Amino acid sequence: MDKRELSDKINTFFQRVADIFHENFGFFMIIWLLGCSTQVIKFAHDGKVDLVMSMAFTGLITALAVTFVTRWLFVPRAAKIIRWVLAGVMLVAFVMEAFVLYQYNALLGVGTVNSLFETNPKESAEFLKTFVGFEGLALAAAVSLLVYLLIKHKPWKRVQIDLISQRVLAGIVFVLSAAYGIYMCIGYPGLMFGGENLTPLTRLMGAVNTAWKNHVAYQELVAKLDDDIHLSRNDGRITNIVFILGESTNRNHMHLYGYELPNTPNLDEMAKKGEIVYFTNVVSAHSTTVASLSKIFTFCNHEATKPWYEYNNLIDIMNAAGYKTHWLSNQESSGIWGNVAQIYAAHSDVSHYTQIRDSQEDDGRVDGELFPLVDNAIASASADKNFYVVHLMGCHLAYYNRYPYIYTKFTEKDITGNYNDDQKEVIAQYDNAIYYNDYIVSGIIDKFRETNTDTIVIYLPDHGEAVYDEEGINGHIEENPSRHMIEVPLIMWASEKFKQNHPEKWELIQTAVHNPYMTDDMIHTVLDIADIGTVDYDPERSIINREFNRYRPRFFDDKDYDNEILAMGK
Repeated sequence: MDKRELSDKINTFFQRVADIFHENFGFFMIIWLLGCSTQVIKFAHDGKVDLVMSMAFTGLITALAVTFVTRWLFVPRAAKIIRWVLAGVMLVAFVMEAFVLYQYNALLGVGTVNSLFETNPKESAEFLKTFVGFEGLALAAAVSLLVYLLIKHKPWKRVQIDLISQRVLAGIVFVLSAAYGIYMCIGYPGLMFGGENLTPLTRLMGAVNTAWKNHVAYQELVAKLDDDIHLSRNDGRITNIVFILGESTNRNHMHLYGYELPNTPNLDEMAKKGEIVYFTNVVSAHSTTVASLSKIFTFCNHEATKPWYEYNNLIDIMNAAGYKTHWLSNQESSGIWGNVAQIYAAHSDVSHYTQIRDSQEDDGRVDGELFPLVDNAIASASADKNFYVVHLMGCHLAYYNRYPYIYTKFTEKDITGNYNDDQKEVIAQYDNAIYYNDYIVSGIIDKFRETNTDTIVIYLPDHGEAVYDEEGINGHIEENPSRHMIEVPLIMWASEKFKQNHPEKWELIQTAVHNPYMTDDMIHTVLDIADIGTVDYDPERSIINREFNRYRPRFFDDKDYDNEILAMGK
């Protein structure tokens, strides 16, 4: 092949590329924007400058390939239908990821999809009102209209470029895109060949697949919860062990932990009297409820070699140890996605809810409606041993629904710092939710105080909550955690009879307040307090044990909390 023939072939090839660009420019740009723009923005925000251009040009060669395949492998009518369907599903994934990127600086992942599965329609409406609002809907409508007009009128087809310029431009774009594509394949094979990592659509599909597997895992858990429990030790004699399970509570927004507004007056007073112990260095294993509860109440942890549903759980262990188990909840009593909490409740001796509802309903009942359930549980308690779980709605979004109007103590005028008015209003609502939560937690403690029995109360939320503490982020997400989403309070109260009967335990609890801890080891602490042992129990994982391992790395979604999340101030 001589040089002239080679030159002709190159010119012909680039002219074909130019023709694809010209005839299919609208579809090409849509595939490019929907396929890689969120990833490019994420790389830019994270300071990965080398990957910004690489991903942008790799997206171009990918969009070109998709355009070619859909145009040349199908007849025109079929190609048009396939393109509309592909663009539609890519748009859905793109919109979801764009929102997550804007709100949390993260890309789509399993945590996002799990949050959707956990959310009912009312919560979705509250979420949209809080985070999107009228301005967001108006912007989305304007963008949609602009895209529609561009597709309808195709202004790019009116641009006239001579053949030589077309070939040159097509050649530059093709060569650069191919070069960057090869570079990405060699330098970042995990990103390029990971399957689920490349585009918003593949990330969404992978996350949905994993979330569905989690749903199937719930069903397996139901069956496995019937497995026999083998106790290696059962020396407990504590009359009442009470586990108050909170929701979305960031300890950095509690006055007890140094927050500027006085929103924990009751717990402050108890701390002043030495009635409670509050641990200062505890983080949750996850920032979503289902994932957190799967580890708080089982032996599964970050280092686990089996799925969480294959481990024994705390409810069945307490049943086997002779405790009467009570599950009292202000959350849903049933749900299509098989919430883990519902499964634990089903295996408790007694389970009661403030309302009979499923994941499709929520009339916003506040946690004060749990008080009659607690009273009835105490009245029907075993004379010997009782284990209570009291599941709160706590400080779950939307915060203004989590407290009665009379507990509106703080307004945006009380919020200092560099926030806009809307952010100050949300922060004030969250601080009011904390204020009401203080009343609930201290009220439950007081009810057991009145029993004058050997009792210990443990308060622990499932995870934290970011409330514009940094980067303008509000809420919680697995994929891009900040410390505010996982730093949680851990508080213990003991009756006078408990302190008299178990002085060594109370002393160990008091001396352990600064131990670094992660809540995926919480089951070990509860069993240690209860003097119960199983083959999986490990004293090194109990925060109050003398053998406690202070040097265990605390990983959140494969990020080292102490050396990455905390050190970065996130």
